[in-house]
Amino acid sequence: MSANRPGPPQAADEEIAPVSRPVKVVFYGLLITTFMAMMDQAIVATAGPTIAGNLGGLDLYAWVFVAYMLSFSIVMPVYGKMGDLFGRKPVFTFSIVTFLLGSAACGLAQSMGQLIVFRVVQGIGGGGLAVLAMAIIGELLEPRQRARYQGLFTGVFTVASVAGPVVGGLVTEAFGWRWVFFINLPVGVVALSMVVTRLRLPRREGDRPTIDVPGILLLGAALTCLVLLTTWGGARYDWTSPQILGLGAGALASVVAWLLVEARVGEPIIPLRLFGDSTFTISNVVALLSSLALFGAINFLPLFLQLVSGVTVAYSAILMIPALLGMMVASLVAGQVIFKTGRYKWFPVASMGCGTVALLLLSTLTADLNVWVIGAYLVLLGVAAGLSQQTVTVAAQNTAPPRDFGVVTSTVSLSRNVGALFGNAVFGAILAARLTVELPKHLPDGELGLSGADIANLSPDDLDKLPHSVFDGLAEAYSASLTTVFLYSVPVMVVGFAVSLLMKNLPLQKRGGFGHGARGGGGRPPAMAAEKGQG
Repeated sequence: MSANRPGPPQAADEEIAPVSRPVKVVFYGLLITTFMAMMDQAIVATAGPTIAGNLGGLDLYAWVFVAYMLSFSIVMPVYGKMGDLFGRKPVFTFSIVTFLLGSAACGLAQSMGQLIVFRVVQGIGGGGLAVLAMAIIGELLEPRQRARYQGLFTGVFTVASVAGPVVGGLVTEAFGWRWVFFINLPVGVVALSMVVTRLRLPRREGDRPTIDVPGILLLGAALTCLVLLTTWGGARYDWTSPQILGLGAGALASVVAWLLVEARVGEPIIPLRLFGDSTFTISNVVALLSSLALFGAINFLPLFLQLVSGVTVAYSAILMIPALLGMMVASLVAGQVIFKTGRYKWFPVASMGCGTVALLLLSTLTADLNVWVIGAYLVLLGVAAGLSQQTVTVAAQNTAPPRDFGVVTSTVSLSRNVGALFGNAVFGAILAARLTVELPKHLPDGELGLSGADIANLSPDDLDKLPHSVFDGLAEAYSASLTTVFLYSVPVMVVGFAVSLLMKNLPLQKRGGFGHGARGGGGRPPAMAAEKGQG
């Protein structure tokens, strides 16, 4: 039997061993660390003006976000592979310590340049927390329990997204902006102690593995070009500028060189053989396409609400809560159903179908549409995201050999991140292009004298200063342009729907978990029979 082929089916009514208390303690620690890593992507937003005023360097402030996102994305596949090679516990411990050291350094930064460097360090730790937590759950629990517990991670992502800006604002106002970073220290120490004292995982023995340094560097170069392209494109540089075209060429060249290297090295950072498994490949494609379309749309919705519906920034944030709640509830329900049935195929299919309908509805939005109707559309959009958010990870892990849990998990997470980045870039370009067409229709005299890209980057304060007649014309132009963006997302979801139908309807295997039983015991997976326990 091949390593990637599932074992004997697990009957739907077969008794599933309860999860032991030590494993539950570890799980809570993993949730805490994941929450910290995800919240730090958003917590700095509301503290931004205070930080820029205190440290200066306002022109560098965007890099506080870019530095964290860039390092976070680059290290995800690296941590996945290192966990497979050296054992997940020591690698995870390293990521927690790195994150906490980066947080402390950020809080002590004396200049914007220092803060950016320390945010890189913090992102290096945060990327490991997000990836390895999911891989550890995959190694601790048998697949059906895994689906049940991994669904809770989407709840953590949702809460972190909502709580990040709120916590950042409250902490900054009460204690100062430095505590936005210092707050991670006591929470992180508690989580670290829970994981270090209770986590027991197998440790690989044998010859010291070779690290794929060229593969890491080339993949890092490709991701760096991609992040910079999506960050600068249409904002700092025009999409057809030499800088953006150069970044695109650099990303493409790096990917081609990376593929050539990965086909030849002994321990590639992402083994290309994994793509011979159709479930793994489909899971990554669905993760990429769903993030591209759904999260691309979610990122542009606040813009529609503020500029077209005329609500405040705070109110637009509140109106996004239905999408986040829909995502959380759908993920939890999917996890429970998969736990009971042992089947997962139809959740990605339902996700793509719901997403298609939601985006079609969003493409019909108008300025006078009732906010309750918009809220209903957003709930459906969130449900679509939640049904596939963790399900594709469970599916990919199900057919993967235990030795590849880390790299499988990190690759799906990377596909999701890359999809979100592409979504922002592609739909941002569509928005700017449509504004260039729509603005002359609604502002025929050219009162603003700005291009579509310039208009897309106006701040809410700038827009508030516009004459009423100009703002009304601008709102009409935005309405036509943003609904076009939503409509152009639909074909992406249709392709995702077609791809998800190709996923095999395999049962979750009864293999891979050893964190069950009253004493936390349980059998070791066959692939780990030659390994010894790690303290």
